[in-house]
Amino acid sequence: MAYFRKRTNGWEYRISYKTPDGKYKQKSKSGFRTKSEAVRAASEAELNLEKYTHIDKDITFADYFYKWYTIHRIQNVRIGTIKNYEATHLVIQKYFKNTKIATVTPSEYQEILNKMGESYRKGTLRTINSKIKACAKYAVMDGIINVNFAELAKVYSTVPQKREDEKFLTMAEYHSLINLTKNNGHEHRDLQLYVLAVTGMRIGESVGLTWEDIDLKKGEIHINKTWNIYTNDGFAKTKNKQSIRTVPIDDITIRLLKEFKEKFWKPNRYNRIFSSTAQSYLNKRLKVLVGRSVHVHSLRHTYVSFLLANGIEVLTISKLIGHKDPTITLNTYSHLLQEKEIEDFQRIKKIFRSNLGHNPSKPL
Repeated sequence: MAYFRKRTNGWEYRISYKTPDGKYKQKSKSGFRTKSEAVRAASEAELNLEKYTHIDKDITFADYFYKWYTIHRIQNVRIGTIKNYEATHLVIQKYFKNTKIATVTPSEYQEILNKMGESYRKGTLRTINSKIKACAKYAVMDGIINVNFAELAKVYSTVPQKREDEKFLTMAEYHSLINLTKNNGHEHRDLQLYVLAVTGMRIGESVGLTWEDIDLKKGEIHINKTWNIYTNDGFAKTKNKQSIRTVPIDDITIRLLKEFKEKFWKPNRYNRIFSSTAQSYLNKRLKVLVGRSVHVHSLRHTYVSFLLANGIEVLTISKLIGHKDPTITLNTYSHLLQEKEIEDFQRIKKIFRSNLGHNPSKPL
């Protein structure tokens, strides 16, 4: 079955088919002026491929999912995302075992999804379900199933969500951490924790920093790449194009980086500032400094919280942390924005009282 999408050079069709030897292949063509032209061309192509096409309706759910993401997903995603697909594949193997994908019904899928909710948090389960739903969509197009059994599924979980205090440091903890790491930057990778705390960058971005990325005169860090923390064999692209960004740093940070470069930094093959990739060590060190279990990614969340508390606009914050658009920032930090909304309501009342309340008869 063909799949159609509009591209910059016109409409494209893409056909997935299975050859008699069991291999999955694709045929695509683009440049059609209208979708109708693409549909007609795809129909002709499918007729020509018919003698080679083999729909294996006995394929298991787990096997189809594996073939689907290796054909349609891994070419355009980062290694971290591929690992998420691999994890979902293991979940399908665990809960569906040798179930044929052609036999899965919406009710059966919802029942198993509910059972998964006894072991996985809602956010994790939502991610798993979204991948399965995308996979089932292709199974419909391949003619293996008639309806997408995951299309109307609802995600429920009895596993408690992470507490907010596990995601954020309090302002007192944040200030204390900055002071501790600032005074001990040359040991225990404390300078890396300090930089993460005052820039909101991702761990992979910090490991990918080179001295060429630091403009000490302007007080700016240019984030334009990451380090491949999964293979540890070289630089990698940023999460998305929006992640290529510039983050300001203050005079104290500039001084600390200068001092580190002059006195403590050790040259390495790639000229990286922080050459160690052991994230687990940073988590342990952070736990020691804060006094409770928090993840290094909590520094990124706390950075956003700190900026919001100090009146920085959401649009600016969204650019600083490399989100695709402000909507992601709004959704991710909605509870913080609700607190700010209450403060803003009071400010709005105060503005009107101070500007209009003293002389209500005066025309605007």
